[in-house]
Amino acid sequence: MAKIAVRDGRILWRYDYGRGQSQGQPALADGKLVFGAWNGHLHCLDAATGKLGWKWTNGSKRLFLSPGNIVPRIAGGRVFIDAPDRAVTCLDLASGSVVWRCTDYKAREASGMSADGKRFYVKTMDGELLAIDTAPDAFRRLWITPAGFGYDYTACPVTVSGGIAYLADRSGNVAAVREDGTPLWCVKCCNSAANFITEAPDGSLWATFAEGKIFRIPPHAPAGHKKKIP
Repeated sequence: MAKIAVRDGRILWRYDYGRGQSQGQPALADGKLVFGAWNGHLHCLDAATGKLGWKWTNGSKRLFLSPGNIVPRIAGGRVFIDAPDRAVTCLDLASGSVVWRCTDYKAREASGMSADGKRFYVKTMDGELLAIDTAPDAFRRLWITPAGFGYDYTACPVTVSGGIAYLADRSGNVAAVREDGTPLWCVKCCNSAANFITEAPDGSLWATFAEGKIFRIPPHAPAGHKKKIP
């Protein structure tokens, strides 16, 4: 992991976290940089110096359960993750200590956060979207709703835009769920796993897929382009 000056490419600091690729996007908040790696650990660095503040592990010796392909979400001085160990974990950002852990849902890698930081979203392996309250000192589910597709393990992050959460699966489907838990639609784009769903300045969304395709979903797509979730 390294910090690079944008203007001239100078390496400002470098942090060697050992073996294991860091596949997911890091998170930056309150002067701290948080990222996971396929070495069993979640790392928290001082963003200014690159000095290690803490690192956390779920205790498993199986490296395929590492947080290597997760995007940490930070809100209210806490870090929220859903690694392949199928647990949702909340950590204190300052110390790395566990606030709570929940293993009641098949959570794996795909997550998002509401714009106000009050709801942490997790796509379960049962094809549902789970909303979690970020404020309490214990796990609190707000709602859970089907997304319109079944069993899934794609790590595509959940994108939140305009009060709607967008998620995708391994078969080329993109779904939209309102932030109150109301399922809106599920659309079939192609036949492969989604990589990312990115919001454009005009409010449209761009979704990329493993088969080398990219799709644009307009802010107000015609009803005929969408399949309503039962």
